[in-house]
Amino acid sequence: MDLQDIIIAMSALGRKRKEKTRMKKFLRDRQAALRNKAMECEMLKRKKQSMLAKQAANQKLVDDFMLFIDTNGDVKDAHNFDEKAMMSTILTRMNGGGGNIGNNGGFATDDGKKEA
Repeated sequence: MDLQDIIIAMSALGRKRKEKTRMKKFLRDRQAALRNKAMECEMLKRKKQSMLAKQAANQKLVDDFMLFIDTNGDVKDAHNFDEKAMMSTILTRMNGGGGNIGNNGGFATDDGKKEA
């Protein structure tokens, strides 16, 4: 092996090292992007579960109220309906409670004063 062959081999080795370094950096970047997407996916899943829970609570409120409206004088159904709990739930939602923080639909927030 002469000097020219050694120089060619070292040059090829240098190119391979650069390519390996570039590929490692590319892999690290892709792994970081994948981690970010996985975290975003988990956050969206939690947000969806929270929204579904709020919708279920709202639907239960509507269903309970509709049962009370549909009693048509049936004393048994009317007695099973917890009017105080319903009023408490309605007032909580009107006053900004029940998970709708900051968004109360224009209902009173302080001592009956209407939000502007």
